[in-house]
Amino acid sequence: MKIIGFVVMIGVLCGCGRPTTAPGGGFGMPIKLAETDYPIDVFYENQPTNRAYTALGEVKVEKEVPLDNRQTKGGRMIYRGNDEDQKRALLDQLIVEAVAKGAHALVNVKYKYYTGKDYQGFLMQGTAVKYGN
Repeated sequence: MKIIGFVVMIGVLCGCGRPTTAPGGGFGMPIKLAETDYPIDVFYENQPTNRAYTALGEVKVEKEVPLDNRQTKGGRMIYRGNDEDQKRALLDQLIVEAVAKGAHALVNVKYKYYTGKDYQGFLMQGTAVKYGN
């Protein structure tokens, strides 16, 4: 039984390691959530934009939260995962920061997930831009 579990785990890990196509083309982690309409355009890592723009600056949002009960057992992490609610909250905050800078769009948006012994961390960053030269 342990061997079957190990083989399944290797298959999942290898399957997750392949490049995925981001929304609109390009490779990267597809992080657009549930067909949401955003008040500004959002272009993810490696997703091209055809409009000329001027960079206004980097925007970054980071959050760490404790592991929940379903992720631990006996003081050990048994489950780790990318939380779609956290992604949505981070992207919402990133958009608020970009709009405050006067941005028309976010480009090169990246999402990272990491864990520690007792917490999981989420980081989303991108470049706020204004269309035109």
